[in-house]
Amino acid sequence: MNALLASAPLLLRRRGALADLLPVIAFAAATAITGTVLGGAAAFVGRLPAEDAPAMSGEASLIPFLVMCAMVASVLLIPSAVGLGGSAARLSLARREQDLATIRLVGGTGGQVGGVAVLDVAAQALLGALLGVGLHLVVTPALTALDFGITPFTTADLLMPWWAYPLLVLGMVLLAAGSAAVSLTGVVLSPLGVARDSRVVRMSVLRVIIWAVLIVGFLVFAQFGSMLLGPIADGMVFFAVMILFIGAVVAGVNVVGPFIVWGVALFVARTAPVPGLLVGARRLAADPKAGWRAVSGITFALVIAGFLTVLALLTRDDGTGGAEDAMMATAMSTGGLLTLGIAAVLAAVSTGVTQTARVIDQAPVLRSQHIAGAQVGQLHRARIAEIVLPVLLSSVLATFTSLLVVMAVLGGAPNDPIVAVQYLASVLGAYALVIAAVLIGSPLVRRYAERGA
Repeated sequence: MNALLASAPLLLRRRGALADLLPVIAFAAATAITGTVLGGAAAFVGRLPAEDAPAMSGEASLIPFLVMCAMVASVLLIPSAVGLGGSAARLSLARREQDLATIRLVGGTGGQVGGVAVLDVAAQALLGALLGVGLHLVVTPALTALDFGITPFTTADLLMPWWAYPLLVLGMVLLAAGSAAVSLTGVVLSPLGVARDSRVVRMSVLRVIIWAVLIVGFLVFAQFGSMLLGPIADGMVFFAVMILFIGAVVAGVNVVGPFIVWGVALFVARTAPVPGLLVGARRLAADPKAGWRAVSGITFALVIAGFLTVLALLTRDDGTGGAEDAMMATAMSTGGLLTLGIAAVLAAVSTGVTQTARVIDQAPVLRSQHIAGAQVGQLHRARIAEIVLPVLLSSVLATFTSLLVVMAVLGGAPNDPIVAVQYLASVLGAYALVIAAVLIGSPLVRRYAERGA
């Protein structure tokens, strides 16, 4: 125990301002987005009319449907925001494996070392969560200017109850601690195993099976759910289950994504015609989960863009309807853009943080390859190949998932060319986001490569 306490500073020491700042940024973004989405959903729920209210008209008649839309947005956004927090915990822990192994070497047990590591991650999560709550409180007043076609929300409407904020911070810290505890695979390795990075990557086909089961279940329920639930429940129950299925199918993309990245990377590594593509594909095959995490936010944003493009066309007001139709069109347009904006922020933070973190994690490899004769330009090309492959795959998966859900809900594919144009614009925006992430990390590649040359 004394040896553990004496060596704990090795683990807790700061590795560098940027490396320590990235997880905190991710935790802050996850907390701010979660608080904002929950506060907005609660604001719509607070507008629900009483059960014994007389026949509703105007704004009151739209609120139940808008509440359902807010629930859909919450189901789509909150899991991704929480997932960003979990990724931040794994990111914080990943670059401390050498220190974990060192403490094991001087006598620390797996439980002792794991406890110190989890506390370190929890401290970063606490700092990030507090910053995220502050960011949420700063941003919320500006959201009152959004026009949903109904009585404007006040700042008090969009804020959660005071007691919810300590629970939000506590939840983020517990999420970080749990993710770190689950990710402590490096602790069970010997110090030599960590130094050699002797883990074997295996991707189970069970990932594909799980996603396929979710898709089949969603399609069956979309076709026969109302008939099956009709005798025992009302339409709201059907919509609630449908929302859960949509959330599960979208979340399933992150289950099957690493497996597809792994399989494609192995194939490309065997057939690559140029060295840069070969190196990038081998890096992906060695760590497909990290490769997918770098684009998971973009995939989610593209799925949201696909949903909202069709939704905007279905609810647009052509001027022939009444006041309620105009309110509905305004509410759906504003809500859709807000959801897409939050998804874009989530994708930007996720992409920027993970791509920069991958460069930091690969610093020893970059130095070794540069010393062995690789030019900085070749290292850049390998990194671009490592990024492009998951982005292309994410575009395909996002398009497939969007079409699947839209066809199941609408009973067919949209035939309006505007849908394709708007979705293509979203894809191009996603690629621009990736390019920005590449440009942010490019100076780091040169710095780490030439540091040991």
